[in-house]
Amino acid sequence: MARFLPVVLVVALLGGSAAAFAVTERLKLERSSIFATSVGKVVSSASGRRVKIDFRLRKADDLSVAIVDSSDHVVRALVPSHHVRPGPQQLKWNGRDDSGSPVPDGTYKPRVHLAGEHRTILLPNSILVDTKVPHISLVRTSLQIVSPDGDAVHDYLTVFFHTSEPARAVLYANGRKVVKLKSFTAHSLKWGQRNGMPTKPGVYRLRLGAYDEAGNLGPRTRVFTVGIRYIELGRHVIRARAGGKLVARVSTDAHSYNWRIGPRHGRVSSRRLVLAAGAPGNYRLVVSERGHTARALVVVSP
Repeated sequence: MARFLPVVLVVALLGGSAAAFAVTERLKLERSSIFATSVGKVVSSASGRRVKIDFRLRKADDLSVAIVDSSDHVVRALVPSHHVRPGPQQLKWNGRDDSGSPVPDGTYKPRVHLAGEHRTILLPNSILVDTKVPHISLVRTSLQIVSPDGDAVHDYLTVFFHTSEPARAVLYANGRKVVKLKSFTAHSLKWGQRNGMPTKPGVYRLRLGAYDEAGNLGPRTRVFTVGIRYIELGRHVIRARAGGKLVARVSTDAHSYNWRIGPRHGRVSSRRLVLAAGAPGNYRLVVSERGHTARALVVVSP
């Protein structure tokens, strides 16, 4: 009888192993109660934004959701236990605890409890709480004078910058937001008539700001300026003597421009406009390009 014991023991062990293997394989084949999870990666309590926590429930159950820190301590009871039907669950978290206070910067995870299945599931998607603001600094600009007249010459201003972390740059002109980039990794932006550059000539005060991925807005840079100019005359009053020449300095990016004084008119490309002064009197000199004009009073003395 004794010699049969090892055989019986081996058979029992094999049977137990087979049963355990079958249970393991069945658990592998069993579908998860939660699927199609989508959790935002970063949030800041200071920005006012909220991070999304979405998943689908395979069957009805009593559901509760909490936010836990890296030590598995609950910092926010996001959803109290209540009965829910199968389907999508869409939640949001603002980076604050149950008392409404901001949680410390760090990594957190959503934890789901299903009372009916006696299961607690820690979602693998981590949420980074980041309240540190980004800093942006101006490196340089491509131009000091921009002429957004559509002739492909100096139509756009390019602003080069550096950020302390991945951030979306924002350009303000005279205190108004005019450009906000979509990219968090860009180091330059373009500003022209197609994205908010005004058509009115003048000097504009510019500043840069930046939003990071958590929605934190950093401090603005120092003020820098850009001039918008289409065509300008160097002086508002031009004096000349009868029978002599009148000379006017013209500032424009256009290849050529029109001029008119009294009944005379023409088109030139020189930035130094030289015309016969004509008879004594007061005249209006008008120069124009692409619908933009500049004027000066011409005083011709005897």
